[in-house]
Amino acid sequence: MSYIDVKNVNKSFGEGAAMVKALNGINLSVNEGEICTILGQSGSGKSTLLNALGGLDNIDGGQIIIDGQDISKMHGEKLSEFRRKYLGFIFQFYNLVQNLTVLENIQVGEYLSASPLSITEILDILGLTELQDRFPNELSGGQQQRCAIGRAIVKNPKLLLCDEPTGALDYKTSKDILALLEKVNKNYGTTILIVTHNEAISRMAHKIVFMKDGNIDKMEKNTEQITADELSW
Repeated sequence: MSYIDVKNVNKSFGEGAAMVKALNGINLSVNEGEICTILGQSGSGKSTLLNALGGLDNIDGGQIIIDGQDISKMHGEKLSEFRRKYLGFIFQFYNLVQNLTVLENIQVGEYLSASPLSITEILDILGLTELQDRFPNELSGGQQQRCAIGRAIVKNPKLLLCDEPTGALDYKTSKDILALLEKVNKNYGTTILIVTHNEAISRMAHKIVFMKDGNIDKMEKNTEQITADELSW
């Protein structure tokens, strides 16, 4: 069994004539320690799939099995506990707590874990040691995103879900963030799913998934994987 197994997953929004089928019988498998990019235009269903994998959206049918556990059958406290224990989330918009410092924002993630990583090490890897006492409004967009990544990975999650993590960033900062995700994958063996509309990012992934109109249009292994530093667009 793969680390992630998505089996015939369906998800709709709305009712009657206004109903939109966001996921239409999705089947997907991802191995432990892989980076997987999910590509597609707006409305293709890629963010809905990521939210379903994170237990943020309930599905209408099918199964989502992560590390041998069927999260599609989990509800309430059991689902919350699974998210705390296994998952890290990185979004396009950083969702930092404005009245907490960089260090304190990352500590929020630490408190959620029974086996957190070293905050000192995380600050060093993310280049935030000198900025740890600053507040979010004193940081650039890239620095805020690095802080959000720190908060997500300090939990030592087995699975990191990233929804357009570079969407609001410039080219250089985007490459820096992707290099950090690559480092997290290599250093900690973290399985990473990255939803993006930027096809160039897929060149650093082990697996590439293309979505269209709520379906997986095609899926392929990347046999010519390059490093984040080598990416260009």
